[in-house]
Amino acid sequence: MAISNKTPEQIASEINFIKEESGKMLLTNAVEIGRRLTEAKELLPHGEWLKWLTESVSYSRSTACRLMKTFREYGSILSSPDEEESPNVASMQHLNYTQGLILFWDPG
Repeated sequence: MAISNKTPEQIASEINFIKEESGKMLLTNAVEIGRRLTEAKELLPHGEWLKWLTESVSYSRSTACRLMKTFREYGSILSSPDEEESPNVASMQHLNYTQGLILFWDPG
């Protein structure tokens, strides 16, 4: 591995940028999964939801609920043309990768 001419501060800045972008990507993907889970739940016959979750997407009920909640809370923000003006955008933009993992971690 070649030694770069960057300073440790520049490298730290790059790492922090990547962490921030990872958090945004994690949240965006979680919203999209939550959107599709919500759609599937509405389409499935009563009593088939949990079976479908485990057999089709390998999610526990608690993980699916967290993802659908994320969709309900952030879905309109991500699809809104005035996204920068929304009061919840700040919390979405400051979600880092570790916070995202904790939000969606399934202990079961």
